[in-house]
Amino acid sequence: MITEREALFATFSGIPDILEAYFRNIQEEYLDRKRGESVWTIKEHLYHLAGVQELMYHRILTIKTEENPAIRPYFPVNEPNRASLFPSVEAAFNHYRDWRRKQTEVLRGLTEMEFNKEAVHDEYIRYNIPILVNHIISHDYWHMYRIEELWLTKDEYFS
Repeated sequence: MITEREALFATFSGIPDILEAYFRNIQEEYLDRKRGESVWTIKEHLYHLAGVQELMYHRILTIKTEENPAIRPYFPVNEPNRASLFPSVEAAFNHYRDWRRKQTEVLRGLTEMEFNKEAVHDEYIRYNIPILVNHIISHDYWHMYRIEELWLTKDEYFS
């Protein structure tokens, strides 16, 4: 029987391959297409995913290393222009993979106590490594869903 920890790490470390393989199916003309005034483009979703990986790495380290870890909420509206975060899609994928690899290395080296250590997060009632990893997985898949929706949904069905 696979443990919760092993299952989380397997999913977590495999997402970059899943995302990139899926993304490669999208024709370039769809990457910057605006589907609404406040709707992100496909490229902005990718750049956001790549851009927050370093932040998540530091959250993992904070929980691992600090005696009483405290995490501050992050709001994407405070990001610089998402469309200019990276010079290219390739650079975004490289950044995403590099930071996910670093995250995975730290996660795999956690002791049981570090893995289950509680942190304070202003936004959530409870926060620890399993919740953080699940949050990252959910966040990645939510953006992948939005990418798919932006790419494939016909205008009359797009909301």
